[in-house]
Amino acid sequence: MKSKKYFFLPLIMFAVIMSVLEGCMSSKSKLVNETVTPEEQPTVSYLAGITAGGVVENNTMEGISGVSGVDAISGATRTRFNVGAHKEIRFKGLTFETGLDYLAFDQTITYDMPSFSVTGRRDIRFQQLCLPLTCNFHFFKRNSGSARLILKAGFSLGYTISKSVSNDGTVPEYTFNNLDYGPTLGISFYPFSAVKNYRIGLYMDLFRGSRIYEDRFHTAEGMGGQSFMKFGIVLRPNF
Repeated sequence: MKSKKYFFLPLIMFAVIMSVLEGCMSSKSKLVNETVTPEEQPTVSYLAGITAGGVVENNTMEGISGVSGVDAISGATRTRFNVGAHKEIRFKGLTFETGLDYLAFDQTITYDMPSFSVTGRRDIRFQQLCLPLTCNFHFFKRNSGSARLILKAGFSLGYTISKSVSNDGTVPEYTFNNLDYGPTLGISFYPFSAVKNYRIGLYMDLFRGSRIYEDRFHTAEGMGGQSFMKFGIVLRPNF
């Protein structure tokens, strides 16, 4: 039953995201004067791809007192998926992008700490909704005004909507913060010509956020924080 939930959840979230943003765009279009050029109107892009990353594990033993050479912490992440819908808005000569993303994460933290009588593994699965806000810079524009390359820099806010944590062996107590935030960088590339008023491109975004996971071995600065890379295919209107 749980596997079915994880299969259908991203599809449901993608449908919700698209419905909300399409509704926002429809409402805004009623308020936009007919003389406004397409370049001045927001554009909506749809994204789907792969996510790699999650909690930053303390494999350098930073900030742990009493550690010896036989102690170790290791981590393994598994690629999962992301979907989203973004819109781009021009404001006072600048171009901003915001939207809503759904991301899934799956990883294992392994503790081999005999000096502390801790030996075991913790499997962490969680899903987030993220709200990014970036300033976009367009390069290599076509005659139509659409850019082939877009660089992005900004901030993202994430909230964990679902999580599943399981333990095997002796592992430390932990806390999990559902809210995280931090800087994000991204790039979009559109090498193909438009098809039926849409362009197909590739995107990649990087994020390094605040701490969401903490235990006795993850208290140092940066340890237990949220960090990921997501990349995939983007479908963007051709204006």
